[in-house]
Amino acid sequence: MDAVTDHVLDAAEPALRALSDYLAAAARWKQENRGAAKGSPSNLLMTAASRALSVLALADEAGVNRLRFAYAPAPETSTGLPQGTTAGPPPSPPSPGTAPRR
Repeated sequence: MDAVTDHVLDAAEPALRALSDYLAAAARWKQENRGAAKGSPSNLLMTAASRALSVLALADEAGVNRLRFAYAPAPETSTGLPQGTTAGPPPSPPSPGTAPRR
């Protein structure tokens, strides 16, 4: 699944970057983006340009997190045990007859 997603993102990245560049250029045309009010055409174009690239960033973050969860050890809790495990009874002490002799 990761390989398919990576190939789709690799294929889509140039188009999304070009789209973002075009939207940003349209928003900056005649410098209408300076001081543009929220919801104005220039503001909306800049937001769209940013969101076009955020798709790539979110997909990249998801892939990194998937790898991290698959290969990183479980985080330790305050008890010092990996998350999801519980503390069992302490080990029993060795019997007195098995102590090394001097």
